[in-house]
Amino acid sequence: MTKARQQTGQLGEQLACELLKQKKYRILERNFRCKFGEIDIIAQIEEYLVFCEVKTRSGQDHIHPTASITAKKIKKLHQLGLLYIQQKHYYQFQPRFDVISVQLTRDGTPIVEHFINAL
Repeated sequence: MTKARQQTGQLGEQLACELLKQKKYRILERNFRCKFGEIDIIAQIEEYLVFCEVKTRSGQDHIHPTASITAKKIKKLHQLGLLYIQQKHYYQFQPRFDVISVQLTRDGTPIVEHFINAL
C-alpha cells in the first residue's frame, strides 16, 4: 500500500470516528488487529457493540466506496467481531456491523455516510 493511500485511509477513519462521537458513540478501539484480520473501528452505543468498516475514496474515484466490500470481507468481519466479543467478554452487547463511507471531494469537502447494520 502506498503512503498516500495509507494517509487517505487514516483520514477517512479519523472522520468516521468524529462522526460517531458526534452521534454519541463511545469509541472502544481503532484498528483492532489479530492474526485473522483487522476491524477499523469498534464502538458502543446503547445495547450495541458496533463493528465499523470504513471505506475511503478520493475525489478522482467515481465508484462509491462501499462498492469494494465483498462477500468474503463481510464473512471475515463477522468472524472477527465474534472473536472480539469472546476475547473481551462483551456478551452483554448486541453485535452490529456498520459501514462508514468517506468520499474526499476535489474541493476538500468530505462526504461521510453512516450505513447502520449494513453487513
